[in-house]
Amino acid sequence: AKYISKLAPFVGVLGAGCEVVGPQLLKLCYGVYLLYQHLPKTAAKGLSGLGVCYFGGKYAVSIAATEAFWSTGGSRVLKDLQDLVDQANEVRNASLKDDEEDADNDGVADVKQINAKQLASRKTSLVLKTIDTEIVSRACHNLWTAYMGILTVLKFKFARTVALAESIGNTLRPTIAKVAGPTLVSLAPPDYRKWISPSINILAKLVAGYIAWKVQQLTSTVQSAFCGGMIASRALLELLRQQKLMVSSDDETYLDEAIGWTLGASGIYVQLFKGGPVPYFMTPLFWPLDFIEAVLKWNLTWIEAPTQKEISA
Repeated sequence: AKYISKLAPFVGVLGAGCEVVGPQLLKLCYGVYLLYQHLPKTAAKGLSGLGVCYFGGKYAVSIAATEAFWSTGGSRVLKDLQDLVDQANEVRNASLKDDEEDADNDGVADVKQINAKQLASRKTSLVLKTIDTEIVSRACHNLWTAYMGILTVLKFKFARTVALAESIGNTLRPTIAKVAGPTLVSLAPPDYRKWISPSINILAKLVAGYIAWKVQQLTSTVQSAFCGGMIASRALLELLRQQKLMVSSDDETYLDEAIGWTLGASGIYVQLFKGGPVPYFMTPLFWPLDFIEAVLKWNLTWIEAPTQKEISA
């Protein structure tokens, strides 16, 4: 308990930071998305190609998940997401209205005259009364089904990486137990020794997953660099044709290959030898993607994908 109490200030600061930064970060990401949506189609395609060329190896799983998302009925999932957003907005509006309610007409809002427990009960009741249970239930079920479907597709795509992680983890676990186990037993209080074995298992999984995905990142870097380079080069030539600065089609010239392979080589260099750094001013935009990438990698490596029968159930 004393260790948990020591973490309390850190958890409080982290929670407060997320509460302040989170909404602003979401607004920033949404603003960039709207800007991207308003770009000409060819320019947007070229920018996405450059992104894949220079950062695709780092976000290989997220890119593959996006492709699987659109190929498995992504538009329907977006509708379900919009339904949940609409329900959240209804709850928010109802909550704002409730915050101003003064049933006893004493000039002070009712929510300011009750304690925290009563406020939590009041807001919970408000949520239950406001939301449409059918819409929320259907949307959550469809989203979970879509996620499990995407996870199954990714399991096949990255089967070798998953197998490598499991092999490394099974090899590391006994070694870590032999090396660190006795020391941990001697240092840990008797009541906490039951956590040693699970902690060693998690540590072995983390190390194994890190090594396996680093190996996969090398392959993904080469593939994404050349693929993104070709997308960007062809988008550039299409822009030139739209401006009447070029008349040859892609089949009539080698310029698209020359530019694409050059971009691909530079993308490999940047990702492998420079670490694939994201420009500092764009770093906050990639925080959600970093989180999604980490979650997907963990789920792919250590969570069993459901069968088709289980997904349909």
